[in-house]
Amino acid sequence: MIFNQYQIPTRLEKYVSDLLYHKDYFPQHEKDKYLPDGAINIVFELTDNPKYIYDNESGKIQQECSDVWFSGVQKDYITISSHHEEMMVLVFRPGAGFPLLHTSVAIYTNRVVPAEEVLGDPILKLFQELKLPTAPEEKFLAIERWLDVQLRKDDFYLEVIRYAIEAIENSPTQINLLKLSEKLGYSQKQFIQHFKKYVGITPKQFHRIVRFNEILSAVENGEELSWTVIAVDCGYFDQAHFIKDFQSFSGINPTKYLTDIGDYPNFLPVK
Repeated sequence: MIFNQYQIPTRLEKYVSDLLYHKDYFPQHEKDKYLPDGAINIVFELTDNPKYIYDNESGKIQQECSDVWFSGVQKDYITISSHHEEMMVLVFRPGAGFPLLHTSVAIYTNRVVPAEEVLGDPILKLFQELKLPTAPEEKFLAIERWLDVQLRKDDFYLEVIRYAIEAIENSPTQINLLKLSEKLGYSQKQFIQHFKKYVGITPKQFHRIVRFNEILSAVENGEELSWTVIAVDCGYFDQAHFIKDFQSFSGINPTKYLTDIGDYPNFLPVK
């Protein structure tokens, strides 16, 4: 397997969290659960072999994804193909959707669509360039050039939305969303509207996802686990509420998660 992770240039760090290149990844399992992380993604399939989204319950094919597709913020997990013959994934930071799309990102929440429906002919031209037999480094640079054209400087994102996101991410157990909106100078309703426009989900929904990913990080870091302690540390009032959230985001209970965990955060093998 070949796996390359691009060093994001400083000028793009506020918008892009990851740019990845995968080749010849063929795990034993054929499906993964992609667990919510608050991000939007553009995926480039550089072979002619499509990928699939499967029904979470029946496991039957629900949607075919080929060439290049756009994945909006997911509120709950989705089940996707595991094998990557040759693929690139561009991951945006929460809130960077509006500077990228120049329209509300909320219309793509819980959706995966052909990227040209969102970004037009320029994304298809980029896709054709990426399919050329060039080294991963050249492909990374092509995406970087495309981003320089596509991303629009947005002071509201940089000064308000990023402040709100960082406040939630840096203190998910202590944050008071009502006080946060007041500190930013907006009513609760206005704050929710602005947040959904940029992030795709409400501040409360994003807060839940951040807490969930705190748990995944604790598991990944090999910390000694007590689900009761973790529930309290992540700001849950009781363990029942914690388990309900965990099952909503992963489809399984926390104990089973420990036996099913895979190689990558937010990707859970379907066995």
